[in-house]
Amino acid sequence: MAEYLLGIDNGSTVSKAALFDLQGREVQVACRTVELDYPHPGWTERPMEKVWHSTAEAIREAIAKSGIDPKQIIGIGTTGHGNGVYLLNKQGQPLCPGIASLDTRAAAIVDDWYRQELHAQAFPYTIQSLWPAQPNALLAWFKQHQPETYQQVGAVLLIKDYIKYCLTGQITTDFTDMTATSLMHVPEKRYAREVLEIFGIPEVWDALPTPVESFEVAGRVTAAAAAATGLAVGTPVVGGIFDVEGSALGAGVAAAGQLCIVAGTWSINEIVTAEPLVNPNLFMSVAYTVPGLWLSIEASATSATNLEWFVKQFCTEEKLEADKRGISVYQVCNERVASLPPGGTDVIFHPFLFGSNVQATARSGFYGVAGWHTKAHLLRALYEGVVYGHLNHLEKLRDAGAQMDVVRLTGGGSRSKVWTQIFADTLQLPMEVPQGTEIGARGAAMSAGIGAGVYRDHADAVAKAVSIERRQEPNPAATPFYLARYAEYKRLLEAMRGPWEHLSKLSR
Repeated sequence: MAEYLLGIDNGSTVSKAALFDLQGREVQVACRTVELDYPHPGWTERPMEKVWHSTAEAIREAIAKSGIDPKQIIGIGTTGHGNGVYLLNKQGQPLCPGIASLDTRAAAIVDDWYRQELHAQAFPYTIQSLWPAQPNALLAWFKQHQPETYQQVGAVLLIKDYIKYCLTGQITTDFTDMTATSLMHVPEKRYAREVLEIFGIPEVWDALPTPVESFEVAGRVTAAAAAATGLAVGTPVVGGIFDVEGSALGAGVAAAGQLCIVAGTWSINEIVTAEPLVNPNLFMSVAYTVPGLWLSIEASATSATNLEWFVKQFCTEEKLEADKRGISVYQVCNERVASLPPGGTDVIFHPFLFGSNVQATARSGFYGVAGWHTKAHLLRALYEGVVYGHLNHLEKLRDAGAQMDVVRLTGGGSRSKVWTQIFADTLQLPMEVPQGTEIGARGAAMSAGIGAGVYRDHADAVAKAVSIERRQEPNPAATPFYLARYAEYKRLLEAMRGPWEHLSKLSR
């Protein structure tokens, strides 16, 4: 009888259940959407019960449409957006709405921490930046603004841990996710009372969940969860995995020196190292899912989601053409970009529609636009600008000591051959695009496969479950065009720094 693995992926708005065979091929995928609520400026949250019910529905649909016997599912892995927080009360029930990783209600608290130089005190333990949606900041916010809620905290969970709790009734987390929360002594992979004291939240010590390895069996599907999902009672559920690590593992990254780029909503740039990169200029270094290895991450919301916005606002003509030809509007955009050679546009685009990796007040824009420019010029500038944002992150990783020789590229941007080539030419690295679309869910499922014993270890899982769809080599003749534009991209950032700061002060 054939055997399968289930990967569950909970992003900011979409819950996915993806079934894979043991060769890593997608058998069936089902999705449910739970939109974010914005009850106050800067708050982004969702009812926890609704997140669970949507996930359960997706699991049930995936099983039903696949036609397999639930007993054929031999392991389950969960993944989801990092940080945010999903709190249980002392009776094990949802305490308040789940808070997503885009929440900024604790921004003033983080600003105060930096002013008080608490980041410098915590950095030897956390080896990462501080930002408002981390659990430490959110817990401090509850203590300050909703003390009655803070006093009832019974468990501090991340989204994939909450789903795991609903499946198994066990309160656990894993090291990949929890080392990204500024709640741990990251180099030693343990909770530290000293860290909680620095951030003024020592009371949550007893509410911190037990950490396990991402591939370690953490519980089994309960009768109640089986009734809700269609899963078989007793199916093993492993510790789960931080979504950026799930994407790396699902792309086949399992050894030191390997680099993964996710060109999606966020610009995720991550490299596996034998020792953690400890540098205050880096976004974060965390424990990798492979024991003994580490993952250093540079990230910002500056990637392919910029194209999604541009298409929605300005590509009516391209949508009509795509409908007429029976293809995706993004394929039409790719054709527009490919109609111009490297160096074919002198327009510069800063990909800061939804965030910035250079300055909090930075905003997006097309610069150098003239009357003779076409939409193709703007689209090529957008594609290039997104790549320049990724390059800026990679430069920080290199400055911290990372060595790179090849990239596994995932996310929506990887589906475009012309965009992938711009990445290769600009970064001067070969781009390998793995087969499949649900890469993060596959990483979670691969972890479950290790826990179930069908893969010996991560290297065996990669060898059996990941294949490369295509590899694109850099074109040395094109590189100088992109690097010249990147230099202008950076000069413009410096020229804009003063005005951005001035406008930020006026808006406060």
